Amino acid sequence: MRISSRGRYGLRAMIYLAGHEGAHPVPLSEIAAREGISPAFLERIAAQLRGAGLVSATRGAAGGYRLARRANQISVADVVVALEGPLDLLDCVHGSRACERSEGCPSRRALTRLDEAVEAALAGVTLNDLVTEEMSQ
Repeated sequence: MRISSRGRYGLRAMIYLAGHEGAHPVPLSEIAAREGISPAFLERIAAQLRGAGLVSATRGAAGGYRLARRANQISVADVVVALEGPLDLLDCVHGSRACERSEGCPSRRALTRLDEAVEAALAGVTLNDLVTEEMSQ
């Protein structure tokens, strides 16, 4: 698994929104300017995040984006999966038919553990954790 620019920028935008939780909706132009993200690219990212139910949008002069759930209820895994797809490191870990040797493959057990560790690490960190960590630095 490799996290692309889409995933990295999306996570940065979500952390920015988490830092403004409870405030007015944040315009994408503000996020783009503060985070150094192309506004057009951020619009596509925001559409995916909205489709995944992670952000909501308000139209109008005072419109913008906000988190659809509390920051302590959205994990890094939620954001990455919404933007990148499943966290699967290898097809053979999640599907026995991906490789004719998968049933008796000794390396599959090790790769399964690695896959589970990556998933647990990303699922174990919330946007709130990242905002709190950033504020304490």
